[in-house]
Amino acid sequence: MNKKIWFIQQLNLFSSLTKEKLESVESLFAMKEYSKREVIFEPGDKDKVFIVKTGIVELYQINSSGKKVIIERLLPGSFFGDLGTEGEYELFVEATTDSYVCALNKDRFFLLISQFPDLSAKLMKQLFHRLLQVEKRMSSIASDNVFQRFIKLLLNLGKVKSSDFMEIPNRYTHEELSQMLGISRQTVSTLINQLERKGLIERKGKLIHFNPSKLTPLTD
Repeated sequence: MNKKIWFIQQLNLFSSLTKEKLESVESLFAMKEYSKREVIFEPGDKDKVFIVKTGIVELYQINSSGKKVIIERLLPGSFFGDLGTEGEYELFVEATTDSYVCALNKDRFFLLISQFPDLSAKLMKQLFHRLLQVEKRMSSIASDNVFQRFIKLLLNLGKVKSSDFMEIPNRYTHEELSQMLGISRQTVSTLINQLERKGLIERKGKLIHFNPSKLTPLTD
């Protein structure tokens, strides 16, 4: 198996394809390495769909005040790009770490998905999950106070390790957390310090640990 096919097979979306099917789609993919803070996608890019192979990328917009607002962080296996939406969206995608990204023509991507029903099901599941998470955060920003918004963000970003333990595994900076909520970096630092003093979260290096049952009641 050549290296390119091996990389494609590691992507969750294509992991169920046989070697023969992988070989048939391998030529559709172009792969490129992006350095940290290199822009991958910007407004006006309309012809390609991208899939994160390694690293982390973030989707963001620039608001009317010229400030960066992070919409979502994407991990390996996630995809982004023009998926057929109407209108113009001022959306940027930038590598937050050195990242390896697959790209393919949008029309070929949808043709490929249509040929394999199991890929279509996986694609819809990923899209639905991402839409739900983004809608929850956007709704929180519109209706909750800053404290509630921050608690909901922690719960949204946290990964379950056990019934009473969650961890935010990716090393978000205070600046990045503030950009996700549209608040200042100082406010994020203050909230983290307050929660830590109350024993509601614990920091280990740049990781944040917490018991979700203690934070969930604070979102009401």
